[in-house]
This record gives sequence, structure tokens and C-alpha cells, in this order.
Amino acid sequence: MTKIGIISDTHVGGDDSILEKLANHFEGVDLICHAGDITQQNVIDELSTIAPVISVKGNADNLNLNETEIIKVNKFKIVLNHGVNLSDDFDKLMEFGEKYSADIVITGHTHKPHFNFKDNMCFINPGSFNRPIDSVASIAILDIDRDEDVVNNVKVNLIEL
Repeated sequence: MTKIGIISDTHVGGDDSILEKLANHFEGVDLICHAGDITQQNVIDELSTIAPVISVKGNADNLNLNETEIIKVNKFKIVLNHGVNLSDDFDKLMEFGEKYSADIVITGHTHKPHFNFKDNMCFINPGSFNRPIDSVASIAILDIDRDEDVVNNVKVNLIEL
């Protein structure tokens, strides 16, 4: 089993620490994906003490990060993007996923958690770590069985903080 912690829209300032809220939830993850609006390098540094981190640039970031990252996990291609022009429009999310031949698309930006499966793709938005909009603060855990080859069988757990 590969376990991936997913977080987005941390929007922390200064020396704010996120580990206290996350340590138990991300314990044992193999990888952490941050879908942007990190705002401070210390967020990536802290997350890196738990597991390797792959992160993308959000619209509130001045960090030297790519806007899109492609990650291969077991038999699946995961595409990570903040989703500034995607997250509110499911048709655009579908087109984006198809453009990259993605199995799993992870975005943030909306500050609202959701996940769904459509046309052999999984779409995950973990919501916002500490600035939810019409929801509660949240993160997500993605579990992928090493032998699994059907994306609709991956497990997504949205976790309220």
C-alpha cells in the first residue's frame, strides 16, 4: 500500500507551524503532495520531516515551484496543480486530466474539499488546511494498493481538522 498525504491552501504566515495539527494524520505516509498556496518555505520544510514532499505553486506563492508536477505512483499517473483556472469547473478539470493522460488529478484553490471519480479518473481537492470556505479545515489521504490497476478502487479519505 502506498499512502499519500494531500494538503493545500495552508496560507500560513511567518513562523507558523503546521506540524502539531498534521503529525498524527500524516504519520506513516510515503509521500506528501501540497497543491499550492503554501506561502512560506517553512511549510515544505516541516512537511519534509514527515515524508518526501512534492509541491506546486499556487496563486499566493512566491516560491520557486512548478505550476504542475507529474508523479508516478505504482501503476497510476498523478497530476498535481493548484487549479486556479480549473477547480471551479469540472469540465476544465476533465480536459486538464485528459491532456496529461492522468489517472488522478489533485488540485486546491477552492478551499472546499471534494473527491470524485469519472471516466477512469479520480479528482481530489483536500480543501484548505486552515482557511476553509463553506466547509471545515481539511486534508486528505490517498491509499493506493501496490497491485491495483483500476483507479476507481483507490481509497480517498477526507479528514476534518
